[in-house]
Amino acid sequence: MTLQTPVFNVSEFELRNFTNPYLTPDQATEVSLTEDRVNGQLDFLAQMLGWNGPNYWGDLASTVDQKRQLLGGTFGVYNSFLIPRVYEFRNWDNTIVVDRVPFLVPNRSTQVARLLLDEDVYTIQSVTTEGDKYVVSIGELSDEFFVKVANGAPLRVDVPTYRPAPFYRDKIGASGDYSFVCGYAGETLTLYPAWDTQKSFSFKFSTLFAGSVYYFDQPIYLSLEEGLSPYLLPTYNSDQGLWYIQIPSDIADTVGFTAYLAWAHTGATEADNASLEVLIQPWANPSDWSDFNVLDNFRGVWGNKGGVLPFNFVFDSLSLHGFDEAQSVVLDPIKRSLQFNEIVNYVYYQKTTISEISPPAPDPGDLWWNSDTGVLSVWLDNNLCGNWVEIEYRQSPRQLPPGAIHFDDVLEFRAAIGSLSDNAVVQINNIFGLNFSDNIVGVQGTIQSTGVVVLLREGNTSYWTPLEFTFFNEAQFAKDALLLPYGTPVTISDSTGLSPSGLTYKVSNLPITITGDYDVILRKHYSNDNWEIYPDSILKYIAYSALFGSSPEEGEMWWEFVNSDPNSRATAIRYQEEWVGVNTFWQTATPAPTLDLGVVLFYSDGVLLEDGVAYTTDDYIVSYTSNPAEGAYEFSYTPRTFKGKVQLPAITISDSLTTTYRADITELTYSGARYYLSPNVYNAETPLRLWKAEALQVAETVAHLNENNYSNPLLADLNSGPGPENWEKYFVRLPLEYGRDDAAWQKVSLVCQNFAYWGSSLDPEKMKCPPEDDLPAIYEELFLYNEPIPDYTYVYSEPYLYSNVAYFNVVEPGVYQDSGVFPASDIQFDEFSEAELITYDPLHNRQADVTSPVNEGYGEWVGQYVNISPCTELTGHLTTDLLTEAVTPVAAPVWDASIYKFAPTCESAAASYNVDANHYKVGYAYFVADASAAEDAFFDISKEASWRYPVNQSKTSDLTPR
Repeated sequence: MTLQTPVFNVSEFELRNFTNPYLTPDQATEVSLTEDRVNGQLDFLAQMLGWNGPNYWGDLASTVDQKRQLLGGTFGVYNSFLIPRVYEFRNWDNTIVVDRVPFLVPNRSTQVARLLLDEDVYTIQSVTTEGDKYVVSIGELSDEFFVKVANGAPLRVDVPTYRPAPFYRDKIGASGDYSFVCGYAGETLTLYPAWDTQKSFSFKFSTLFAGSVYYFDQPIYLSLEEGLSPYLLPTYNSDQGLWYIQIPSDIADTVGFTAYLAWAHTGATEADNASLEVLIQPWANPSDWSDFNVLDNFRGVWGNKGGVLPFNFVFDSLSLHGFDEAQSVVLDPIKRSLQFNEIVNYVYYQKTTISEISPPAPDPGDLWWNSDTGVLSVWLDNNLCGNWVEIEYRQSPRQLPPGAIHFDDVLEFRAAIGSLSDNAVVQINNIFGLNFSDNIVGVQGTIQSTGVVVLLREGNTSYWTPLEFTFFNEAQFAKDALLLPYGTPVTISDSTGLSPSGLTYKVSNLPITITGDYDVILRKHYSNDNWEIYPDSILKYIAYSALFGSSPEEGEMWWEFVNSDPNSRATAIRYQEEWVGVNTFWQTATPAPTLDLGVVLFYSDGVLLEDGVAYTTDDYIVSYTSNPAEGAYEFSYTPRTFKGKVQLPAITISDSLTTTYRADITELTYSGARYYLSPNVYNAETPLRLWKAEALQVAETVAHLNENNYSNPLLADLNSGPGPENWEKYFVRLPLEYGRDDAAWQKVSLVCQNFAYWGSSLDPEKMKCPPEDDLPAIYEELFLYNEPIPDYTYVYSEPYLYSNVAYFNVVEPGVYQDSGVFPASDIQFDEFSEAELITYDPLHNRQADVTSPVNEGYGEWVGQYVNISPCTELTGHLTTDLLTEAVTPVAAPVWDASIYKFAPTCESAAASYNVDANHYKVGYAYFVADASAAEDAFFDISKEASWRYPVNQSKTSDLTPR
C-alpha cells in the first residue's frame, strides 16, 4: 500500500489486517472502532451458533473477511444464483425471454454454469439481445418443463462469478502475500521463507503474483528491466521492521512477464546490486468447488444449519494453501561417473572368478575357472536347483529335447510321418519346400531357404509344433521371415548384416547393424514383420577391450578377435600374471588387449545414446561422454519438466556386438540423486486438501529403514508410529512457505482439532491396505503333512518343546491361548495316542511387547525363520537340516511387528479403509533435509504412496556394481 494520498480501502484492510500509514489519527481511530465492533458481532454470532472454544477467534481467523467467509459459508447466508424476471417462454424455438440480469452477457454464456428449474438442471447454450431484454436458449423444452413453470417453480440462473469466496476467488486478496529473508552471493539475490533465518531452504522457483504484497528483511525494490532501474521502491513498516512492495494488480497480462528484484547493498567490496529474475503472474481463481451437490449444501439462508462443515471449506476460507508437486519438487541435474570396470561385467565376461572351490551364491550365467583343474564352468539354474556345468567357451549349454529323429529333407520327413510315434521329436536338416500342408503350426506358406527346424508332435495329433528354426545367414532368414510362425525361436548362425529394418522384417530392439559372425535368436511379435532379438546363449561375449588399469587384472578375460568365427575363437584368462587358455582352440597370438570404452552401448528408455551427444526430449536432457583417461563414462541428466523429475528414464547398457546382452543400470546411475521441496509463491493457487493416509509402516531400526522395504515409512520416532489407536490418521501436508508452529501452521492444527469433532470432511479418501503377504509356512507341518512348499523364502519353526501340552481338553489361558497340542479324542493320554496341532498363529496372535525389559513380557519369539532349499529334502529335524543346509536361517520378516505395520482391520473390516477425520497429523509435505521434526512422516517422492496422484515408479534402491 504505497499510496501517496490518504485513501482508506476497507477491503484491503480486512484482508491484510494492516492500515495505510498515511491515515490520519482520526481515520485510524475510526478504523479501530470499526474493527472492534465487527469482530465483536462476529464472535458473538459464532458463539451463539456453536463456534466456541478457548480463544477461538483469536487463534484461528485472523481477519474480519475470513470470519465472514467462515460464518457465511457454514450457515448458508447467501444464494449462489439469481432469479431473473421471465417475460415469455417460447415453445416454438425453445427460448426464454428474461430481464437483463447482471453477469448474463450475450456471447459469454460460458460464464454461467447452469440454469435451474426446481431440481432440473439445464445448460445455457446461447444468450442474445432483443430490445431491452435477453433471449436465452437452453435446448429443447419438454412438457414437464412447462408443467413446472405453470406450477410456479422459480427459474434460477447459477452464476459462478456471483458466488462469494471461497467458492469463487477471482481476487488474490492476502493469499499471495509473502515475507522473505534475503541473502546474496555476488550478484545473485536469494530468497528464503521468513521463518528460515538459517537460510536453509531457498525459493528455487521465482514467481510473484500481480496484486500481492511482499515483505523483505532488506530494502528490495522491483525493476522491469535487466538494467535494474527502479520501478517500485520499498516502503518500510516500522511496526513489523520490514520493507514491503505491493505489485499492482493490472501489471501482468494473462501470461505473465519477466521482472527483477534488486537489493542495493554494500556487502561487497564495492556497492553492487544483487538481483533475482522473477516471473510476475496474474492471479487465477484456484477454487475447486465445482461440485453442484457440494454447493447446494450451502444454498439458502440457514440452509446449512446442522449440516457438516468440510475441512476443505475451512482451509479455503482462511486462505490456507497447500502445495503443487510440479511447482515445489526440485531435482538438481544429476552428474555421475560410471566406472567401466564396474559396469562392463553386466553385459560381458570381462572378469571371471578364479578359485579352487566353487564360489558361493552364484547368479545364473556366472563363470568360474577352477585354478586347480583348469576347468571353466557356468552356473545354470534349473528350477531353482542350480549347478556348475563345464563348458567349452563359447559353445552354448542350451540343448533341445533329446532323442530327435533326423531327416535330411522335407521329402524324407513326409515319407516317414506315418511311422512316427506320439510325442515324437524330429529335426529336418533342409526345410526347403516345407509348407502349411505339412501341418506345421504357424507356417504361412512354402519355405524357400535351406534352413533347419525341430518339430514336436504333441500326443497323437496330426499337427507339429515347431520348437526352433535355424538359418545360416541373414539372407536366408529374410527370404522366409514373413512365412514363419509367431513366438517360435529363430536362430541365425551368422547374423552379419542383420539390421533394425530389412525388406521383410523389422527388429524393434536392435539399434545397430551387426557386423560380426554371431549367433542370435529372433522371435516374431505383434505383427508379421515385427521381430525382437535375444541372445543365443546364457554365455555372454568377451569384449574387444582390456579392463581399465596399467596392467591386466587377475581373472581378466581375453577373446581372440582376429578369428572371425566366434565359435572357434581361443579364450584366455589372466592368472598369476600369465595368460592361460581356457578352451581347446588354438591361440595364434599373445593376448595384448587395449581399453576401448566403445564396447558398451547406453540407452535412455530404449533409445540408443551417442557418445558425447545430448539426447533431448520435452521432459529431460540426458547424455554420457567417454573418459578414457579415467576409465569412466561421465553421465549427465537434467530434468526439464515435472515429469522429467519424477519419471526418470530407464538407463540400460548392452554389448556392442549384437546388443543382445543388456542390463538395467537405472538405480546405479541415479543413486545419490536427491529430491527436495522448495517453497514457492505459486503454491498460493493450490488449495489445501487433506491427503489420503496411505497405511504407514514403521521401521524398527535405521538399518531396516535403509533396506528400502517400506512403501511409506516413518523415519523419526521409529517405534511410535500409527498403532491400533491411531493408524487411520489423516496427514495435512503443508508447504515450506509455512514455518513450523507459525500462524498458518496453528490455524491448520486448530481446524483439525476443533472442527473435526462436529464437522467432517466431504468424503474421507479411501485407504489402500498393503498387499496381503502370505503367512510363512510352519516347518513342522510341512514335514508332518507332506505339504507343498509354495514359497521357500520364509518358513517358521517353533518346536513343540516350547508349546504347552494339554492332556485333556483344557484351553491354555493367557497370551499362549490355543497354542497347545491336544489329543484327537477325549481319552486318557498315553504316548501312543494320536495328537493334532490345533489352530495356532505364531505371528499375529503375539504382539510386540515394547514396554517390558528384554527377556521379559510376552513379546519374545522362541522360534526361528528359515529359508528352505528347493533342492534338498527335509528330515523333519530342524537342527539336522541346518547342518546339511537343507534350510538356512534368515532374519525374522517384518510380520513380527505386524500390529505396528498396517491398519489392524484391513483384512477383516472394509469400513476401516475410510480415514477418520478426527485423527490428523500436520507436517511438511515431504521429509526435507533439516526441516523435519520427530513427529514428521517420511514421504519418499519416488513412492506411489507419497503422491495424491501416482505419477511415477520407485527408483530408490542402489544397484551394486559387479
